[in-house]
Amino acid sequence: MGISRFYQKHLMPTENPRVVLITGATSGIGRAATLLFAALGDHVTAVGRRADRLDALAQEIEAQGLSGRILPVAADVTDPAAVQRAVGLTLAEFNRLDVLVAGAGIGHRGALVDADWDDLDTVLRTNIDGVLHSIRAAVPALRASGGGHIILISSILGPVPAPYAAAYSMSKAALEALARSLRGELKADGIHVSILRVGQTNTEFAARRLGQPGRVATRWPAMTPEHVAGGIARALERRPRTLALRWIDALFVWVGQRFPALMDRLLARVYG
Repeated sequence: MGISRFYQKHLMPTENPRVVLITGATSGIGRAATLLFAALGDHVTAVGRRADRLDALAQEIEAQGLSGRILPVAADVTDPAAVQRAVGLTLAEFNRLDVLVAGAGIGHRGALVDADWDDLDTVLRTNIDGVLHSIRAAVPALRASGGGHIILISSILGPVPAPYAAAYSMSKAALEALARSLRGELKADGIHVSILRVGQTNTEFAARRLGQPGRVATRWPAMTPEHVAGGIARALERRPRTLALRWIDALFVWVGQRFPALMDRLLARVYG
């Protein structure tokens, strides 16, 4: 299904354009979300490390005649000054910020004690530090705009960690705690925090994963990034605390939390 048809089927254009900052916008879920919000008429600051891909994304939005405007910003979320600059450019261009989608992330597979430390450090600095830098930069702008919404892109392996994915699972489990704490801290500011527990998705993520690349759960159905992007937009409408986008992913988390020994045996077979 093409991107435009997906939007027409699932979502309606926004009456009042929002200003959305999306990290990890050069590929996968972040790229699909950028196209989605531009199609809905929202204005998007697309943040990513690869400037050539950001330029191509901006050209695609212009070529499709999408009503939303895009501000491409090349930045690494592990650099707090770069993320602050992205927020500053957003305010200069659009005069407000309504939504942060913290989507930048990287995976890792392999035994923790045998892994290259630089790989583990990259995962933790990107998936935890990068989200913290993004939130700390965005919240003052959200407050100044009268409130807003923070969407944290997590994984079903956050609440249900898997063997040989310790660093990645740990980084996503940290987001679970972060989201819960932030809801209490930011409620008075009118800023809502949602966490999306995303299951396997057909993107470059597995191929770019550090350690051992490639898909792990080959029998587990994979979503399209457009499906996840639609879930992000629906989360802005429904304002859930936590959201799994498919019943099978929600079931995975439910079984893993209530029957941990059983899930550990199943995951050992899949990831071992």
